[in-house]
Parts: sequence; C-alpha cells; structure tokens
Amino acid sequence: MTTSPNSNNEPAHLNLIDPGPVADEATGVEVLCEDARGRILMRRDIASGRSVDADGLIRFVISPDGVLTPDLAHKLPGRGLWVASDRASLEIAIKKNIFSRAAKRQIKAGPDLIDLTHDLLRRRCLDLLGLARREGLIINGFEKTLATIKGGRCAWLIEASDGAEDGRKRLLAAARAQSPAPEICGCFDNDALSVALGQENAVHAALLPGRRVQRWAAEMRRLAGFEPLIPPSWTASSREDGP
Repeated sequence: MTTSPNSNNEPAHLNLIDPGPVADEATGVEVLCEDARGRILMRRDIASGRSVDADGLIRFVISPDGVLTPDLAHKLPGRGLWVASDRASLEIAIKKNIFSRAAKRQIKAGPDLIDLTHDLLRRRCLDLLGLARREGLIINGFEKTLATIKGGRCAWLIEASDGAEDGRKRLLAAARAQSPAPEICGCFDNDALSVALGQENAVHAALLPGRRVQRWAAEMRRLAGFEPLIPPSWTASSREDGP
C-alpha cells in the first residue's frame, strides 16, 4: 500500500490533503483542511482508522494505573486515544482491545465506561444550556417559545421528553413550518431541564442563535451517537397527524 509524504507512514487514502498533516502548536491536533469555520482539527479514530473532525470524537486518556478516562473537553494531560462518539465504535474499541494496541500497553476499560461516557455527554449538554441561560440565549415557556419560533429566532426547540403532548405538538408543528426549521431536542426530561435552566417547571424552551449554539450543536451530535435526540414516538405521532 502506498503512503503519502510527511504522513507518518499513513495510507495515502487516509490523508485529506497533500502534503501531510500540519500539527497545531497549541493542541498537537492535526490540521488537515479548512471550511467556513476556519481550520478543522482532525484526529484518527482508532476504531475505524479514519482521520475525522475532532468535534465528532471522544478523547480518552490513561490514568497512572492504566484505566481509561473520558476527556470530553479534550484538555486532560497525557496522550489521547480518540474514538468516534457513538456507542457502536466504543463497543468495538473495547471488545477488540484496540485501546491497548493503540497505546502499546495494557489498558483497563471499566465495565461502565460506555454508560459513564454517555452520562458525561448528557451532563455536558445540560451544562451548556445553563451557560446559554445565563447569557440570555434561552427563551422559556410555551407562549414565548411559540413567538420565538414564529419570529424565526429559534435555533433549537427544546422540549421536555415527559411534557404534555398537546403543547409539544403545537410547537413542533410551528417549528416544521419555518424555513429553515429549528433543530429539535427532546432527550431531557422535565427535572433535568428545570435544573439546567434554573426553572421550577421547564417544559418548553427555545435556544437563540449565537456562538453558544455552535458548541451546543456539536455536543448534541456527539450525544446522538448514544441516544436519539428526538423520542421515536414523537416522529410516529407527527406522521399520523400528517403535514
């Protein structure tokens, strides 16, 4: 198999530009291409062998006693091992002992590593909602959320998974009528949203456009690898109601 120059003997088809990757001095992450966001930071997914956008990966570091620890913020010291942010990829990496092979040493993956990673992703998304609330980027309540959607200012419609169906259907219908339609989040229950948003009974909320939305969307994409962002019952209900 041929290799490309300056690619650390990586197969040529895994390099996205020529010449090979350029190291970012601050993070050590490969900078392989650019788009409207600027530089895209790339890392190798050890489960698939592909170099992909680091925003779609989870970084793991190894503790002094050889235990894998998720590093969702990509900031913990030590060599990182990167895996695509989805349950299947993490299961493959654990089952096939890919972490140990990549690190060239024996590594222990705790029996709850997948569930721990999933839980940390959920907490991270909720923490970002809390930050957005403090920055004035969250609209709460049914009527205010509906007005925000109809005014074209809703980037994400956030609905409690256990909220009343009638209100949710009205807001989802309003969201579908917009162009472009806002993204939908329905994976957090009333209790979780109430804590994150500092509300006594948070059921309906709109996340306004802004820089916070980009980070939130990236984290929600990572979370989507572990659970659906919209309960399947909502999709089925929408089909039954028609357009």
